[in-house]
Amino acid sequence: MLRFIPLSLAAATVLVGGAVQAADFDAQGNFVPDTSAAVFEPFDAPIRFVPEDVEMGCLAEGFEVATGAALEGDNFVRLQVTDGCAERFQVEVPAETGSYRATVWMRHGSLNARVLVEYPEETGLAAISARMAPTGRATSDGWVELATNEIPVDGTKLPVVYLRVVDLASTGGVDLDALELVPAGEFYPPTPCEGVRDPACGDEGICLAGECRLGRLSVPPLPPDELRDEMVDALAGKLQVFYGGRKTRLVDLPVALATIESMRDAETAWQFWSRFGRAGRELHDWHTRFSAPVLEAGSVGRINTCFIEGDADLTHDVWPRHPQYDDILVSHAGIDGLGLVPGDRLVAVDGEHPIVWARKLIDVDWAYQVASDSRSFADFAEALGGVGGTILRYAREITVIRCDQAAQTCADTIETIRVRDIPFVPGGPDVACDNRPYYHLGAASPSPFNHYVFSSFFHGKVDGTTDEEKIFGLVFDSLYGGGNPNGNVNGQIKARIADWKANARGVILDHRAGNGGTLDAPEYLTDLVRPPEVAAVVLMPIEVSGFAGPESPDEGIQLFNETKLSAPYSVGDVGHDPNLPVALIIHRDGSASDYLPLGMKGAPKVKIFGPGPTAGAFSTFIQFAYWGSLSFQFASGDTITKDGAAMIGSGVVPDVLVDQKQSDLLAGRDTIHEAALAWVRQELKP
Repeated sequence: MLRFIPLSLAAATVLVGGAVQAADFDAQGNFVPDTSAAVFEPFDAPIRFVPEDVEMGCLAEGFEVATGAALEGDNFVRLQVTDGCAERFQVEVPAETGSYRATVWMRHGSLNARVLVEYPEETGLAAISARMAPTGRATSDGWVELATNEIPVDGTKLPVVYLRVVDLASTGGVDLDALELVPAGEFYPPTPCEGVRDPACGDEGICLAGECRLGRLSVPPLPPDELRDEMVDALAGKLQVFYGGRKTRLVDLPVALATIESMRDAETAWQFWSRFGRAGRELHDWHTRFSAPVLEAGSVGRINTCFIEGDADLTHDVWPRHPQYDDILVSHAGIDGLGLVPGDRLVAVDGEHPIVWARKLIDVDWAYQVASDSRSFADFAEALGGVGGTILRYAREITVIRCDQAAQTCADTIETIRVRDIPFVPGGPDVACDNRPYYHLGAASPSPFNHYVFSSFFHGKVDGTTDEEKIFGLVFDSLYGGGNPNGNVNGQIKARIADWKANARGVILDHRAGNGGTLDAPEYLTDLVRPPEVAAVVLMPIEVSGFAGPESPDEGIQLFNETKLSAPYSVGDVGHDPNLPVALIIHRDGSASDYLPLGMKGAPKVKIFGPGPTAGAFSTFIQFAYWGSLSFQFASGDTITKDGAAMIGSGVVPDVLVDQKQSDLLAGRDTIHEAALAWVRQELKP
C-alpha cells in the first residue's frame, strides 16, 4: 500500500510547489487517475517524439519500459540518459482550446522537466514551454509529484504537445509514471503588446519583445498554505545569515527582506515568484542573480549596437546633458536594423534617459544586472543593445541623434524609432560590448568586427608609438587564474611581466570589460608595480555569516590585523619595477576585476584611467539551484583594507576621470586610451 506524505522544505532538498492535485489516492493507498484528465499516459508504451533539432548525440532512445513497483498499473519508464540529453514523450490533446495543468510522478534522482506546446510554422504561433516543479506530494515508496501551472493550448491548430525530461543526477536512471493533463480553465490567446508595462498583459503576464508572456509558465506552482511560511522563512534565513557585507547588509538587505515577507500573501504562482525575483534585484549587488527562464522567448528585430557612457560634446545644444548620468553613445556596431555608427547618440528610451529607464526595470527584468556601487551604471549601458538587450525586450521607442563620420558633424534634430519597426537584418557576427571603441595593438589586436575578447589575452606594441618608446599594451577581460601560476591566465600574466620588465619603458593595461575571476590573477599583475604587502583581507562566507562588518575604521583595522595571515589579499613582489609607468584603463569591472585596480592603486608608477568607479563587488557568492530551472546566487562576504574600510559597495575610483567624447568617436579616436598613452609618454622609464 502506498502512503501519501507531504514534503517539507526542511525534509527535502527541493522547492515544493502548489496544491496541484490531479490524480489522488484511495483509502487503501492506491493511485487513482483523475477522471477529468484530458490526457493520461501510464507509460506502458510511450510515444517518443524526435524533433528535427534534436541535440547532437542524443538520437538513441534513453529509456526503457520497466515492470515493477509502478505508481499505477505494472509499468513505468526508467530514463537512462546520463549525459544531459533529453527524452521527449508525446501526448495527444483534444482539438479544442483551453488550459491544462500537467502532472507527472518521478522516483530517484532529479529531473529538469517541462511540457512543451509547438505549433506548425504556418500558424505563426510561438512555442510554449511550461516548467515542472514538486507540488509537495510524495508517496511512502518514493514517488514525487511534479506539476506545471496552467498551460494554454489551442488544440484546433494541431500542436505537438510533449513532456521533455533531462536526468540531472546521472546516477543510473530516474523513474517516471502517470503523466496527466487536466483541464484548468480558459484559453489565453497570444496577445500583442508594446512596451514593458502594457496593460494588455494583465497582472499575470509580462510584455516581452512585443508579445504578452504568461509568467506562470516559467515558475514553480504556488506553494500550498501549509508549506508557504516555511519556504519564505527558509529563503529569508539564507540571506539573513550569509548575504553581503557591511554596506549591502545595512542598506539593501532590509529592502529585499521586506519584499520576501510579502511573498506570504501572494495569491498566484507568478505573484509569489515575481516578488522573490524582485527581492534579489533589490539586493543591489553585482554578484547577485535570481533567475527564472522567463526570458527564454526570442526577440524581434536586431540591434547589433554597443552603447557606452560618454560625453556627447557635439550635441548638447540639441539635447542637454542629464544632471546625474553620462550621455549614451554608440561605441561600435555591426550589421543590424538601426544602422547606427560610432558617435551616434541614444538620448532617450520611452522618453527617458536610457539609464533612468533601465533602472526602473527592477520590478520586471530577471536579467537585471547592477553594480554594488550605486554610482556605477556601466552594466545598464552595456545591456541596452544586442539581440537580447533591454531595448528589444522591453522598450516601445528609442530616440537618437545621428552623426556623419565623414563630415564629423551631427544632426541638429532627433529621430524617434518604434522598436516594433526595427527589422531583423541578417549578416555578420553579433558584436560583443566591451566598452572599447577601438583597439591599439596593430595586428595583435582583437577582431574589430566582433570585439570578442572574453577569456583571451591580446598583447603587443601600442599603435602610434616608436620602437624607441617601447610602450606595450595588454587587452583582457577575464582574470580566472584558478590557483595555477603557470595556467591559462596566470601563465599569460607571468610571461607578460617578465617581458615588460626586460623590454618595456611603459605599459597600458586595457581592462574595460572586467568579468572578474579569481584573486590569484590580479595578485600576479600587481607583482609588476609594487613591493609586497597585504593590501586587504578577504572575509568570505564563514567569517562573516550574520555579521554586518566593522562599525568603525578602528574596528576594521583590528579585524584586518586578526585575519591578515588567514585571509590575505597579497599584492606586490620584491622584484617589482618601481620605474615602469603602468596605465590601467577600467570601465565595467567587478569581482576580481575590482581587486585588480584596488591592488594597483597607489603604486609608485601606476595611474588608473576611466569614467567612474568599478562595481564594488568585493565578495564571493553562494549558489542554489532549484526545480523548474529556478536558481539564485547572492553575494557573501566583504573585503577590509589595511585602513579598516569595508569595501563592498565601494568601487575603485580612477585616478584620472575621463569620458569618451562624441567628437573623438567620429574621428576614430579613443579618448580614454589617448589620455592613458599621453601620461605613459610623460613618465617613460629611462
